[in-house]
Amino acid sequence: MTTQLSGSCAIVGMGRSISLKSDAERKTPLQLVVDAASQAMREAGITRKQVGALLTGRMPRTYCSLQYNQAVLNELKITPMISTEVTSHGAGALGTIELAVVLLQARVIDYALCVCGEASPLWIEMVEGSANWEADLQFEAPYGATTPALYAQVAQRYMHDYNIRPEQCARVAVENRLWALDHPQAAMRKKGKISVDDVLSSRMVASPLRMLDCAAWFPGGIGSAAVITRADLVPESPSKPSWILGFGQSSTHEWIGERFALRGAGPTENGPNITNLGVGEAARQAYAMSGLRPADVGIVETSAPFTFANLMVLEELGFCGKGEGGDFVEGGGINYDGGLPFNTTGGYLSFGQSGQGLYLLKEVLEQIHGEPEGRPVPGVKVGLVHGHGGPLACHSVMLVGGERP
Repeated sequence: MTTQLSGSCAIVGMGRSISLKSDAERKTPLQLVVDAASQAMREAGITRKQVGALLTGRMPRTYCSLQYNQAVLNELKITPMISTEVTSHGAGALGTIELAVVLLQARVIDYALCVCGEASPLWIEMVEGSANWEADLQFEAPYGATTPALYAQVAQRYMHDYNIRPEQCARVAVENRLWALDHPQAAMRKKGKISVDDVLSSRMVASPLRMLDCAAWFPGGIGSAAVITRADLVPESPSKPSWILGFGQSSTHEWIGERFALRGAGPTENGPNITNLGVGEAARQAYAMSGLRPADVGIVETSAPFTFANLMVLEELGFCGKGEGGDFVEGGGINYDGGLPFNTTGGYLSFGQSGQGLYLLKEVLEQIHGEPEGRPVPGVKVGLVHGHGGPLACHSVMLVGGERP
């Protein structure tokens, strides 16, 4: 049973490497992940020879390689028994750890190294490039669809079906910005506070999405890495362990146009419905594995790139009912002071989007162990991380804690 996996493995090392546009020498995605992996291995106290599996996220746009995982292991000079990419869009970042747990529990390996990263904003123009990655090249991209326009289709339906008002969505951006002001790496830290009126008066990008409803680009690249091992090997690591309590994943489509035809499976069991995401199914799996409930969660990080999507994620994670995300946020549910600590880095809206890395997981672990870069959240015992990818296509949910259950 999957409940046997809860607390069976722990994260014993994490690393993160950052390169900014303002740096004299910009790093490539490969340099970033190799640096992060080296940090994670040092923290875990393991050598090159002990890495049994290297699991990478999807290939970065600015390091095109037919075998990205092979490029990484070549630079690290490691010879793992198992090496592969986990490419379920951004959900693959947490997916690497999920696969690592399975391999570790099968006792095929003793240590897994999970890495992912991106540095596209350092090297290429992002707006058109993103649309070409996320739009169907035959039926969507030729019409000039931008990434916000793809998401806006879901936003329109969601807001119509549940009477979600733009000012409710705007509250997500306002509260996320407050967290960003405390984080030294946040892209929008120097921009100051914003109000609901600021969001509603920002320029229209793709109706109903305005500029401040959309994720900001992180002004550079981030590589992140984690070392995972079994519970019986945790005492051999010098670092504080962070226990993997539960996880789940659900993928529903590749192109948003295809999502309209999905029925009879997963979140569309009762017919095509683009307002039911895979987050709920991934969360159900994670809660069932861990035996935990939303009320047990002390901090939440998500990679949802638009305000409305954050409302949908909160609903499907169980912090409020379906269609109640607007009322939940408007009523103070994620308030910077007194609400659920939500996107404590500033989230994609204000920390900035930079590939789907493991740095959101790193933020949760640092908060649990009382060592955050930004504003601390006292007393956190359990944290939840949500990884999203594609136009609401793939979702991973992971629950972690500072103590083994």
